[in-house]
Amino acid sequence: TMAGEVPEGFVNGCGFEFDVKEAEKSGKMAKDDPIQEHYKKKGFFGAITGAFGDKKTMYCHHLTKDGELTVRAALAGGKTCAKPEDVWEVIGKPMCCGRMAYDSKTGKLKCGGLVQKDHDDTCNKETCLFLASGLPCPTPKWAHK
Repeated sequence: TMAGEVPEGFVNGCGFEFDVKEAEKSGKMAKDDPIQEHYKKKGFFGAITGAFGDKKTMYCHHLTKDGELTVRAALAGGKTCAKPEDVWEVIGKPMCCGRMAYDSKTGKLKCGGLVQKDHDDTCNKETCLFLASGLPCPTPKWAHK
């Protein structure tokens, strides 16, 4: 499957790595964190795939360069975003429309490119600082299932 056009100035996957185990150890993210609900697959097969770590899509822009949830990082820092540049400032990474996927070599989540009609639409006001700020989300619609 191939990728569609990405927005101008964006990379489709930046290689950013997120260590989930380390985030749980440090307290940045907990297994029972309510935010996890946005990434859980539903139904019977969802329960099976969830047991093996298969989750709904988490996009690169949902995490800051420090591995914090972007919306929460902005709230904690008292940051209001009036334009997309403000959101990227909070994120602290290149303008990327990629998604996080498990890398079995490292045991971490790694940002890779989107492919057509393969990803869940998990962007909402709790997960996506663009939508929380009333701005358009950078994830191209062609990537959604």
